Amino acid sequence: MSVLIVVNTPPYGSEGPFNAFRLAEALALRDEHVEVFLMGDAVHAARAGQDPRGAHASLEHMLLGLLDRAVDVSCCGTCCTARGLSEDDVVPAVRMATIHDLAAATARSDKVVSF
Repeated sequence: MSVLIVVNTPPYGSEGPFNAFRLAEALALRDEHVEVFLMGDAVHAARAGQDPRGAHASLEHMLLGLLDRAVDVSCCGTCCTARGLSEDDVVPAVRMATIHDLAAATARSDKVVSF
């Protein structure tokens, strides 16, 4: 099975990215193909050098764990630009993508989950 997880909610201001990353890890542990697409304020979850200061978990560390499990992680390039993030600001191996990449991921996925 192939699952696309789309995340729109901001990191640390909500539990959306935290729960999305937990689900992605659980699916990867089941050997499912998982893609994560970050858009809107969720692109900040891919920022390198995070200091969550007492938050429930470091989303950067969770994201690195997903990448180690071969989960494909992409950020909306337009959303990043609107928030002043460049490719150099995000965790290495996170791909800058377009709405067309999201459309392609949606079309090839068996299931799509949104947070």
